[in-house]
Parts: sequence; C-alpha cells; structure tokens
Amino acid sequence: MSTGKSIYDKAPVFLQNLLLTGYSALLDRKRYGRQFSEYAALLERSQWLSGPELASYQEERLRLLIGRAYDTVPYYRRVFDERGLKPGDIRTPADLPKLPVLTRQDIKDNFKDLLSTGLNVKTVPKGHTSGTTGSPLEVCYDRSVIQFTYAALDRHYRWAGCELSRAGDRIAVARGNVIVPLGQESPPFWRYNRVHNQILLSSFHLSRKNLGHYFRELERYRPAVFDGYPSTLYVLAKYLHDNGRTFPAKAVITSSETLYDFQRELIEKSFGCRVFDYYALAERTVFASECSAHCGNHLYPEYGITEVLDRNGEACAPGEAGLLVTTGLHNLAMPLIRYATSDMTSIRPAGCACGRRLPVIEPVTTKAEDMLTLEDGRVISPSVLTHPFKPLDSVAASQIVQEGLNDILVRIVPNSNFTPEERDHLVKELKARLGERVNVNIELVNEVPRSRSGKFRWVISNVKLGI
Repeated sequence: MSTGKSIYDKAPVFLQNLLLTGYSALLDRKRYGRQFSEYAALLERSQWLSGPELASYQEERLRLLIGRAYDTVPYYRRVFDERGLKPGDIRTPADLPKLPVLTRQDIKDNFKDLLSTGLNVKTVPKGHTSGTTGSPLEVCYDRSVIQFTYAALDRHYRWAGCELSRAGDRIAVARGNVIVPLGQESPPFWRYNRVHNQILLSSFHLSRKNLGHYFRELERYRPAVFDGYPSTLYVLAKYLHDNGRTFPAKAVITSSETLYDFQRELIEKSFGCRVFDYYALAERTVFASECSAHCGNHLYPEYGITEVLDRNGEACAPGEAGLLVTTGLHNLAMPLIRYATSDMTSIRPAGCACGRRLPVIEPVTTKAEDMLTLEDGRVISPSVLTHPFKPLDSVAASQIVQEGLNDILVRIVPNSNFTPEERDHLVKELKARLGERVNVNIELVNEVPRSRSGKFRWVISNVKLGI
C-alpha cells in the first residue's frame, strides 16, 4: 500500500474529500493544458470532415508514428529489419498488414524494447489494463496521448449534451476506486471531487439497506450526469424501478463493460434520459462512442486505426464480426502497432444518421461477466475486482468463481515468477473489496476452462443476484 493511500484511509471524511480534490487537480496537470485545448478544437472540427479528409489526417499521423517507431523503438527496428522493410513501406492503413500483429504477450516479453529510447522506464507515465481477460498489462504513455484521450472523452460528453470541464455539469461517478473503507456500515458511502463537480459513489456498499442513503444524498446534490460501469448503474436503476421512482438526468455515460440491452432499457427508464456508451482501452489505441443518433459507436479515426480480422488474420468484410486490432496514433513513448485486443466487433456497412463520416462499429462484445452477491447484501461489479490484478505481471490468466455467498475461488495460470507474496497480495486485496468474512481460495491451474462455444468468462457467479 502506498504512503498516500495509507494517509487517505486514516483521514476523516472532510479531509478525504480535500485529498481527492487535490489529487484530481494534480492529475489535471497531465490531462489538460495547451495540447488538450488543441486536440479538443481538432476533434470539434474533424467530426464533420469528409472521408478523404479523415484518411489524409490518419495517413499523416501514421507516417509520423512509423518513422518514430523505426528510429527510436528497438522492438520495431528489429521487426522492420527482419522483414526487409523501411518506414516508407508503411504509408497508409492498407500497408499495415506488412507488419505482424502485436499481442499482449509480445508487450510483456518486449516491454523495455517497446519504450522509445531516451525515456526512463522508471519515470515515464504508465497505465494498467483492467485485466478482465485474466492477464493485466502495463503500458507507458506520453503527454500527447494522455491529453488526446481526455479530449476524446470531452467530445463524447459533448455528444451526450453534457459538459465535463471544471465549470461543467454535476456528475455522479460510480467506478472501481476504493474511496470508502469497506468496513464502514453507515453513510456517507460517497466522497466529493470539487474540482470537477463530482460525487464519487462507492461501488462496494451497494446493498438494499444502503441504497436509500445513496439516493437521499443524490437528491440533495442533484447530479445532471451519471457516469460508471453499466452493471453498477444498473443496480442504481433497479433500486429506483423497484421502488416506483425515477431520477431524471441529462445523460448516462457508460463504459468499461459490455452494455447489455436489458441494462440500457432499465437505466434509461429509471433516469429518464438516453445512455451514451463509449469504448476505450488503457492501451490508448482506440476510442469509439455513441452520438445522439445511437446507430452504433463511432470510431475516432483521429485517435487510432482499427482493423477487424477473421481467424486467419484477414480483413473482415463490413458487417462481418472479427477480432479488433488497433494502432494508436498518438503514443510515441510506447507505440503499439497492430495491437490485438481480445474484443470482437464489426464495421457497420451503413453510416450514421447524424451525418458524420466517422466509421461506425457495432457494440463491442467482450467476455461475459456476472455480478457478485455477498452475504451482507452488497452487489459487486466484476470490473471493480480487476484492480488487485493490475500490478501483477506474473499472472498469465485468471478466473474468479463465486461458489457461495462467502466463498470465492480464484483460478490462476501463473508465470514462472508468480510468488507466494503475490498470492497473499491477491487474497488481501480481494478481501479488502469483498470483506474479511469472504473466503478467497487461490488455485493454480494450467489453464482456465472455457464454455462449449469457446468463450471465456472471467467472473462466474453461482449465487442468485441479490437485487
């Protein structure tokens, strides 16, 4: 546990609110600034460009990326030389298949060689994937991709008719950070980020007996926007529905999980507004989101290049589902070219009714996940359970199985460097989220089982959903 987190955990509520606000202001120095303003202005203009104009921008960024990758990234210099390629051979997206697909394991095996020379691996900004595929991943960033990502998020909010800036709409956020001590049994189950007008809702105290407290505070604060995991927002929506209530809002923003139709329907009914879903990766290679026409998710071609490949590695025809392969155009610190996600989608043959020329993909489908229902009535989103796995590069794959209200089995496919200390870390951090009464058993296995259709479920609950 970091010193800062330890101080936060021991602080009184009013000081925790101040610390969260101060930390947000500190993060803003990386997320916003001159480049952010430039990127936000670009995205405001580019959404209305023609197809050829968008392609021209992509090709310009791709040539810059390829040149920098060849000149400064040892891994790509080696890949190019082994294939007898020069940067001039990769000028358009159509040239990308000359290069191999990059896998998660490739990144882990070549982490330092994928970092641009001249950067210090110890000090360069880093991010972690959620690990919902069972194997978390660390990626290095530069300031450009950080700020472009927040400009992309800003455009998504504007498409939803909302304002994300400091002077913008009040937002209720329901995600995976542990902001309230797990053992706390009485409100407040929320904290405040005053910089961005946000009430941060704990995703770990969503039980029937507590949800009334949440909504009494929400009625007082009156957020205009709800932003969070679909499964967590569904818990809030179902509570409203079951109690014959609604909570009118301007928009609901969802991401990080598959948004199911039944969730969208109930969330929109309970909050009296439309859901605007977006898809993005911690690897910073792709961004796609819904506009007000809700005809699918617009790809942001200014952000990255997207391929959809079949099982033979060939490009899928429009409308044909395949594996999403992505190339980020703005992370020169650690370029990821033709990065294979674990997600499936297809390119819509028709465009969007909004008139934008941005390509549209069908909703991305990932591995099915279940909610966990605990003995004390709390309902836990699978996404919040990804955090204990994030710092571990010794886990090749994992799976969580809820066998009873207080019994959790974690199957681990370990790498050779998986240690007893890391086992203890997983048990401790999962208990920190689920509660000390929950038994967490770690089982080392050679592989995690898949369904008959070959699909992988990261979380399997054999307990009836308790809401």
